[in-house]
Amino acid sequence: MPESSRPDHQDGKSGGSSRYEVEKPKAKESKAKAEGPEEIEARIRHRRAVLADTLDELAVRVHPKTIVGDVRTRALSVVDRRAGQAYIAVNRTVSGARTGLMTRDGSPRPERLIPIALVAVGVVGLLVLGARRRRR
Repeated sequence: MPESSRPDHQDGKSGGSSRYEVEKPKAKESKAKAEGPEEIEARIRHRRAVLADTLDELAVRVHPKTIVGDVRTRALSVVDRRAGQAYIAVNRTVSGARTGLMTRDGSPRPERLIPIALVAVGVVGLLVLGARRRRR
């Protein structure tokens, strides 16, 4: 933004405090003067080490193998959740069917099992006849 278009700038003079001006902290200046070169170098080494660790972490996060691994983990988690839900649904269905086909003491109910067995035998018979006709 040009200086003349700043709303708080006065004719190019730096008389008033502008919201664009940055005040320098005076406490840090006196602290820096009190520190010796060894302390400054140690602080710089520490900051470089922290920055290097951060860059290494970012490199690992954006590496294609990491991204593929994360996607794979999420996909497996979804599949596991869906498989669990399917297992629960099948278990409920089987339990419901068992309740309808068995009495409370666990013995089979012939009035319900015999029609199911006849239908199963009929379906198998039709499949066998259809397979024989195709062979000829």
